[in-house]
Amino acid sequence: MTYVEIIVPIFLAFREGIEAILVIIIMLLYLRKTNQKLYYRHVYIGSILGILFSIVFAFIFNSILGGFTGVMEELFEGFTFIISGFFIITLILWMSKEGPKLRDNIEQKIKKSIQKEKSFSIMILTFIIIVREGVELVLMLTGATSVGTLQSIDVILGSLLGIGIALGTGLILFYGIKTINLSLFFQITNIILVLFATGLIVYGFHELIESDFINPLIEEVWNLKAILPENFPDGNPLTPEWLEVIGSLLKALFGYNANPSLLEILIYPILIIIISSISLKLWKRSSENLNEKSIYQSSGMVRLETK
Repeated sequence: MTYVEIIVPIFLAFREGIEAILVIIIMLLYLRKTNQKLYYRHVYIGSILGILFSIVFAFIFNSILGGFTGVMEELFEGFTFIISGFFIITLILWMSKEGPKLRDNIEQKIKKSIQKEKSFSIMILTFIIIVREGVELVLMLTGATSVGTLQSIDVILGSLLGIGIALGTGLILFYGIKTINLSLFFQITNIILVLFATGLIVYGFHELIESDFINPLIEEVWNLKAILPENFPDGNPLTPEWLEVIGSLLKALFGYNANPSLLEILIYPILIIIISSISLKLWKRSSENLNEKSIYQSSGMVRLETK
């Protein structure tokens, strides 16, 4: 392991951890604001169960992934990463649709649960939030590990450090502020996830090409290994170390390939354009609906329940 490689699991774990923690903070702040702190325990129980489920999923997923060798391993990894990439894309699109109104939706769900005396649903809501981020993190870490040269222990240590930083940030936010604006955060992280998911899918196609399952069209369109290598260290004394660092991070995070096939080159921009366009459209539509609702409420056209 190098000091560069461990940045990847730290970054990914922090990104997924802070998203889950921010949503949990929204729930806790609402319960504190409405003087319903007795429901804190349902949030805590749901969080613990979600973490345990995510750990079990990670163990089972990696056990299955490590059970193949040779061509079968390349085929399994190829299809797994393509499916994982599309799964992450569904989460991106879901967040694009729900992101602008996420806070209102969560608070409304908690409010209804308390009114209907269905506190169990608060625990289920928390569980789903944690599991969604946990599964997403497992898929991204598996992809980053396979693309790069990270060992399991490095991934575990980096993930724990990233989650620890996210948790510390969450505690500061919870005790230091009264309102949280998630819009900008989700917009930035959605862009990063689009690039990551696209890289994961393209890497899956790369594995299928390696196994001779699909035709690369042209096996190697260009070769930039002498300019921007994929690995750190690269072993080439003529290559500047800072370029090796950049190439290694790009490979682990976004599936960078210094000598791609024509099929990989075609797939990458097409996926980015399609995903980004749909995501942006969903985000704008959701934002417009939220703005219209706010205008109606501020003008008195909608009467809010205050008791």
